Amino acid sequence: MDSSVHSQRFAVVDTETTGLDPQSCRMLQLGIVIARSDGSIESEFATYVRQHIPGRGKLGAFEIHGITRRDVRTGLPVGVAIDHLNWALRNARFVAHNAKFDIGFLVAEAQRASRMLEIDKPICTLRLARSLEDGRKQSNTLRAIAERYKVTERANHDALEDSRVVARLLPHLFSAAGIERLDQLDRFAP
Repeated sequence: MDSSVHSQRFAVVDTETTGLDPQSCRMLQLGIVIARSDGSIESEFATYVRQHIPGRGKLGAFEIHGITRRDVRTGLPVGVAIDHLNWALRNARFVAHNAKFDIGFLVAEAQRASRMLEIDKPICTLRLARSLEDGRKQSNTLRAIAERYKVTERANHDALEDSRVVARLLPHLFSAAGIERLDQLDRFAP
């Protein structure tokens, strides 16, 4: 088996949520980009996630993500969204910026939907960025890292757009960290 990072496909994932706690808050949007280590994108998937969220008015962190109740009503059921993620992970390694956050929500939503979710050897690009010399001195928000590496897509709290940005950052982060082999990625687990 080829142990080169260039042989690996990556499922770059982002979620938008109603808040910060996976037990009391809900996932509203899921974005998945299948990419290579050179940042090339093979496929994309995004959906709002249909949720029953009691009450009226804005959804949680609306001022951040801008997702409306109408958007959520048009989304896929949670279980179907999780099924799409599982399908993507069959031949790709999970990557997310602040992966601990996204994994927490994905696991909680999978449990609520009675779905299994197997994420093997996840990679956190936030941990990777923080490990770099410039990452120890500067902000490591997704927007700041994108600006630092001149990635033109704008991270804007849309799950698909943010997944695209992370995919485009992969070659820059891998190069800056000197990553050539898959086993070198293991230390960037959330």
